[in-house]
Amino acid sequence: MKQPELGRKILELRKQKGFTQEELVEQCNINVRTIQRIEAGEVMPRTFTLKTILNVLGEDLENLQEPETSPFENFNLKEIGFSIFYIKLAWICGIIYFLSGFVEIAIDYARFQEGELIIPKAAYISMKFIVLLADIYFLWGFVLSGKIFNIYLLKIGAFFLIGTSILFYGYDMVSLYFEPFYTDYFIMVQSIFYGIAGIIFGFGLMRLKMPFGKISEVAGGFQVVSGILLTMVFMGWLALTFLIPATILQIILLFKIEDLIKNESLENVKG
Repeated sequence: MKQPELGRKILELRKQKGFTQEELVEQCNINVRTIQRIEAGEVMPRTFTLKTILNVLGEDLENLQEPETSPFENFNLKEIGFSIFYIKLAWICGIIYFLSGFVEIAIDYARFQEGELIIPKAAYISMKFIVLLADIYFLWGFVLSGKIFNIYLLKIGAFFLIGTSILFYGYDMVSLYFEPFYTDYFIMVQSIFYGIAGIIFGFGLMRLKMPFGKISEVAGGFQVVSGILLTMVFMGWLALTFLIPATILQIILLFKIEDLIKNESLENVKG
């Protein structure tokens, strides 16, 4: 129980016992000013002090502790079981997306910067299609996570990134068969779109702090920074240095989400 509710509860218990503040502090070996501030909700007493006060008042500390709430309290068990498979698939696809991305970057650099397609068109389209599918399934894991933990910003960010990927990957493949128009302008628009989507997605990841702590904050932070750099366009090359660790942490985060909901599902079955 937090302040000021704790202070009001102690005040109520003291009056039920018929103690004055002076009588209570005498038995607890603390000063009057301390109990006054506690009852007024101004300070949170240390555990030892709180246990001492409650012992005198005949109350158990455990009775005042707020029950832990599960993020799955109102979640359909069948839907959790359905999500486990797809979230597992998501972090596996995340690994495929991460590793294939380095090959994609090298090939796209040669195509758009050097003006040379270093692999056959069929191989280029196959590569793009594989990377796009892996990216979609990877991000879909966060759409499901946003649904499970009621984080709408995470779902919006993931959907935004999925839509952006479909749009620009589609352009990459189709543009093989006609002369690409205004390549520099296209790259600029692409960078801005990915940047905005990444910022929204990053802030959504940060909302996972409650169940997953620092890893979600760091992953989200890296994603936000990379998004900001991408929206600046001319700093887009630097975004990759933040996007690489962000993607690694996102894969780990999905693995942890899968493990958490799997354990929750088993506990619910046992219960």
